Amino acid sequence: MSESIVRDLFLGELRDDLILPYPFLDADAAEMLGMVRETVSRFAADHIDPAAIDQAHKIPAEVFEGLAEIGFYGQRIPEEFGGLDLNTSQYVRVSVELARIDGATAIMSGGHSTIGIKALLLYGSDEQKARYLPRLATGELKAAFALSEPDAGSDAQSLKCTAKLRDDGAYELSGEKLWITNGGFADLVTVFVRTPDHPRDDGRPSISCFLVEKSMGYVPGKEEDKLGIRGSSTVPLLFDKVVVPAENMVGKPGDGFRMALEILNSGRTGLAGNCLGASRFLLEEAARYTNERTQFGQPIARFPLIQEKLGRMAQDIHALECMVFLTTGLIDKVGMAPAVESALCKIFGTEVLWATVNDAVQCAGGNGFTTDYPFERMLRDARVNMIFEGTNEILRVMVATAGMAEPLKRVGEADTLSSEYGRKATGREAPDPLPVPEALQAESLALSMGVADLAQAAAKLAAEHGKAIRGEQLACAALADMTLATYAQAAVLSRAAAVVDAEGEEAAAQELLLAKGACRRLARRGREAAGRLRDHDNELLFKTAEAVSELGGLPGERP
Repeated sequence: MSESIVRDLFLGELRDDLILPYPFLDADAAEMLGMVRETVSRFAADHIDPAAIDQAHKIPAEVFEGLAEIGFYGQRIPEEFGGLDLNTSQYVRVSVELARIDGATAIMSGGHSTIGIKALLLYGSDEQKARYLPRLATGELKAAFALSEPDAGSDAQSLKCTAKLRDDGAYELSGEKLWITNGGFADLVTVFVRTPDHPRDDGRPSISCFLVEKSMGYVPGKEEDKLGIRGSSTVPLLFDKVVVPAENMVGKPGDGFRMALEILNSGRTGLAGNCLGASRFLLEEAARYTNERTQFGQPIARFPLIQEKLGRMAQDIHALECMVFLTTGLIDKVGMAPAVESALCKIFGTEVLWATVNDAVQCAGGNGFTTDYPFERMLRDARVNMIFEGTNEILRVMVATAGMAEPLKRVGEADTLSSEYGRKATGREAPDPLPVPEALQAESLALSMGVADLAQAAAKLAAEHGKAIRGEQLACAALADMTLATYAQAAVLSRAAAVVDAEGEEAAAQELLLAKGACRRLARRGREAAGRLRDHDNELLFKTAEAVSELGGLPGERP
């Protein structure tokens, strides 16, 4: 057993000790959250104009200053350094509220609090924390995170930016970082670079982490002219023999790659929270618009094809909310971000938002395509989410390969078929359904069957491909989608069970309505993903893609 719900799903296990009860905030945490969220929401409503920020391609200085005045930049910083010391569940809930107002400001916030200061919080020395955290909490310093390079996106180990050890013990950084959120105004950047003077024993590239102040001499490049989140700062950073003191290395030399992955795990959950906030806002706007817009003598909200969209949006957003806060509760419980759960939140969150904004534009018809309504701006803002913090494609491969690690070991064991795992891997046994109220037992049984399907699929792929499974990316994607469907169902059932237990079935009628609809929709998604493993035309796809690449366009095209 691990401290990961998802890794155990691959073994056919439903961990009710981790899934139940749902991690609602306790009274003290909820009270603190309420005060912070109200302050942020009031400030945002009064001072943040998303349309103006989009048009100006810049967040106004008064917004930065006002956020500093309300203590916004210290949300994740411990009280001893002047921060609010919010836990992950509290912080992400604040992010949900901010993302309802403006995507660019929400991204700026994440660049500072979610990933910009995370290395310092997790791995910084006492001296480093005392030197930087108080100024980061007040907003005197603003933070950024620099990992990507022109030739290093998802393949972070191919970094070329290098830190060379000087005779005086300092390091000299040279190279270029790309697509750095907050890079145009950040005062302190967490930078990951190669450190050839500190080779690793395992032969892997030595990557280390440094805190680099702007005053040390790096140069921000020109702001990117972007499709969306135009108000956020996105620039390259140029390092030309920038001298950084040895005391600004974070953690151990050569340990930077592991640190970067842990930081991105946290960032992915925060990004999912942003997507949740934007999706909730869009649903509210779509509901308002379709109730006000009349055609053929009645509001268009009464037409079945519009109702389908509103219902689908609500079910997906509800499932996302349950998943995000089950995950943040797990993070707060175990003290670190679980990689596969965080990745699934990011995948699901970004794709739910993309589907939601597409449906919202459609509900608004021609008006959805104009700048008079927020839909077109939010459509542009939403697209990048499926790209940064790890593309959804690479994350699907990561989820599948991480989940397959244990099945790969067990499938090769001689007594596998006679073991508990063997019974589940061969479909002879399904996990016990989650203990939920009677009204949810059908959905709980469907989840158990979905987990059994996942365990069988993982075992079969392990037997067929072994460690080469990473190269079978379409199979990995299908497996990841099965995983997403089961994890989301577990989250929905967990929350619904807690609400029903606390309020009773009658009072929890709307929670049950959402839970049943979301679970059945997710179960179908899981079955469809399983079907892709059994019935596909992958070879035809690959051959067609090869022809497209060779010909530079549509094969067989005639003048």
